[in-house]
Amino acid sequence: MKHLRLALGLLALLPLLFVGPSALSQGPIVGPGQPILCTKIATIPAGGPTTMTQVVAGVAGQAISVCGWHVTNTASSGTFSFSYGTGSNCGTGTQTPFPAQNVNSTAPSADHIDYAVASVPSGNSLCYTFSVATIAGIIYYTQF
Repeated sequence: MKHLRLALGLLALLPLLFVGPSALSQGPIVGPGQPILCTKIATIPAGGPTTMTQVVAGVAGQAISVCGWHVTNTASSGTFSFSYGTGSNCGTGTQTPFPAQNVNSTAPSADHIDYAVASVPSGNSLCYTFSVATIAGIIYYTQF
């Protein structure tokens, strides 16, 4: 009889084994919750203009996210920068989030990772400015 009471007492406690601890709410997420992967490449051939020129056209309702670039120069010195804006060759509301960088024939400028590090606001185009016509480059981006 004593064993029967013990078995029934243990059997009564059995449902409590399946009740887990209550879930705690999650605090604010720090850092990128969903990284944006870049799936497109835009090439900029050497010999182009040295004025601000559009490389990725803006689309209404779509932002351009940039993962990086690889820029080379066959001359001994030069600079490049990337900017964004609307209108002809980013001429309206121009912003330059990537300031002028030096690039020469012995030191290409490369900054590229798998996910986006900067975004161009929706509807804006991405443009470049090279100081000399001997600079060429590739921009890694996505647009959606």
